[in-house]
Amino acid sequence: MQVYIGNLNVMTTSHQLANLFRPFGSVKLSRIVSDVKTGRSLGFGYVEMDARGAQSAIRRLNRFLFMNAYVEVKEV
Repeated sequence: MQVYIGNLNVMTTSHQLANLFRPFGSVKLSRIVSDVKTGRSLGFGYVEMDARGAQSAIRRLNRFLFMNAYVEVKEV
């Protein structure tokens, strides 16, 4: 299942994002979306993991304070 994470701090890396979701299950993919021209983070990303872990992460992490930003977490 793919999970959208919005309102990320622009300094967040895909590794940090994966670590946030690991307590809920095995993370298959973690990526931060970047501007094509500048390479700067656009402040959102995606995590792919098993459905059960993803549902649990969505419930626990939506509006969670992560790296000084309250993130939005929802199913894609």
